[in-house]
Amino acid sequence: MPIGRPLGGTRGYVLGPGLRPAPPGVTGELYVAGAIARGYRHRPGFTAERFVADPFGPPGQRMYRTGDLARWNAQGQLEIAGRTDTQVKIRGFRVEPAEVETTLAAHPGVTNAVISARPGPDGNRLVAYVVPTDPGNAPDDRKLRRFVADRLPDYMIPAAFVLLERLPLTPNGKLDRAALPAPRRATSGHRTPRTERERALAELVASTLRRDRVGIDDDFFALGGHSLLAVRLVGRIRAELGLEVPLRAVFEAPTVARLTDYLAARGGPDASVRDEAADDGDRADGVDRADLDGLAEGGGLDGPVVVDGQGHVLDGLVEVDQVAGPDVGA
Repeated sequence: MPIGRPLGGTRGYVLGPGLRPAPPGVTGELYVAGAIARGYRHRPGFTAERFVADPFGPPGQRMYRTGDLARWNAQGQLEIAGRTDTQVKIRGFRVEPAEVETTLAAHPGVTNAVISARPGPDGNRLVAYVVPTDPGNAPDDRKLRRFVADRLPDYMIPAAFVLLERLPLTPNGKLDRAALPAPRRATSGHRTPRTERERALAELVASTLRRDRVGIDDDFFALGGHSLLAVRLVGRIRAELGLEVPLRAVFEAPTVARLTDYLAARGGPDASVRDEAADDGDRADGVDRADLDGLAEGGGLDGPVVVDGQGHVLDGLVEVDQVAGPDVGA
């Protein structure tokens, strides 16, 4: 939502990590400097938290930390994007749920969307509650996940999608978050592997997700998987089965059955599979480069992250334990 430009005598800064100015179009925290108050009356602790040194102004100047998320648009105006106090931390990254909600709501098959952080086996995970435009022709999880993945970093992709006829409301008309249902544990009846390759893949998927077993139709992401666990899965498939599987394949074929079909279509039952180069140099077959950098910085890899000319993740991905990317909101 555009709010215009700073008033005369004031300056507005949109700052990212380390108080570095955010480029136009990039969301950061809004700070205001210039003709501002000196602090909160009789509240020194809160004053020290909100009124901080202004590194861009004259010596001794302070700036006010608003707690608002904002960005500069192409017209040089400020746009409000949410609040920092509604952020949640997902695998070490700070996520603004409103940004994911706005992205989902832009899908032509979605009328409304709400994002909630729920605890999972590896920390918080995002759950999307979606009200479809046409309940009889609602987009499925795979289409919604792909839609979000094309627009946001991978750590912002919801781990589960829950379709609702309407969002629950309190008596005064506000969203009743306590009434949002927990996502159902995904299962497809545990259809057992039919071939040796399906058996091997099912064992690797189950081990990666720390489950006793998975069916060949169970969705990797609906079972709690995310992009960093997908990195681990790809590394283990490469190390134990000798197959070069692009990370994007896990997003496009998130079940054992579909991944097996994907492999067969790309090179036969025993061939190593290589995908085309990633469209974006900062992305490696469906996983955001920031996630890979976070793995290395977080100590989750035994070796360096190496991405070949076709966007394949190569070395250092075999033993990825529980990992977290850098805290970009600190």
